Amino acid sequence: MEGLHVSLAGEGILEIAGFTITNSLLTTWIVMAVLLILAWAGTRNITLVPSGLQNLWEMILEFLLGLCSSTAPTYARTIFPLFATLFIFIVTANWMALLPGVNSITVQPPDAHAALSLGDLVPTAHAAAPAAAPAAAAEGHASPIPLFRAANADMNTTLAMAVIAFIMIHASGIRIHGVLGYAKEIATPIFLTPVKVVIECFVPVSLSFRLFGNVFGGEMLLTVMGFPVVAVLFMLLELLFGLIQAVIFSMLTLVFTALAVTVPEGHGVSDHEENHGAEGAVAH
Repeated sequence: MEGLHVSLAGEGILEIAGFTITNSLLTTWIVMAVLLILAWAGTRNITLVPSGLQNLWEMILEFLLGLCSSTAPTYARTIFPLFATLFIFIVTANWMALLPGVNSITVQPPDAHAALSLGDLVPTAHAAAPAAAPAAAAEGHASPIPLFRAANADMNTTLAMAVIAFIMIHASGIRIHGVLGYAKEIATPIFLTPVKVVIECFVPVSLSFRLFGNVFGGEMLLTVMGFPVVAVLFMLLELLFGLIQAVIFSMLTLVFTALAVTVPEGHGVSDHEENHGAEGAVAH
């Protein structure tokens, strides 16, 4: 346990023109590339009778659209793109973090070597060996760090998604109610306004910390597992937890957005006006 490598933030593995690429950022790019390839493969030959990857994508998207329609029926197609993107990205990133090589291949940080080479790749067991630490320190080399790390085990990733969700929630409310109308919704009743403001400000914190904490905790748990059979059981649980965390993050975003765009009864907006506004939002 003395050689266990723990870091709350993504660690730089390469510097390009002064820009530091962290291990979590590299994993995020890989997740994005995988999703783009799968999306291209599933839509390059679209047919009326779907099969294969196209059928799988349609099943997933129809299920997510159904959730949007049941939660915010009037504005479902407006909220759907962000909701579906968050869910698909988070669950893919969480599951890809369980692949062999993530957290098990290490490299020397950029301040220890001028450039990254294949010779710098070492197994985690060797990098974490307590006996290797004094030798590395004597040579002036920093401790090796993981080449790939779970994307959502970096607070920067989860916080960025939470901020995007936060902006979408309130931008949607302002778009439907107008600036003054949305401010009136928040200020009703007036004595609860400070409480509502504090709650809204904590939404990105709540979303980001919940996802980060669960993924980071699972990452540390799998790292310290020394018995293969037990590790496999926990990995199966992590598959379930990764799905649950994606559902929680995306569903909270969906619910908060639905609440922001909902027009309470008796606020002077007719059904015709509401439906007309919804059609305009969908068309846009």
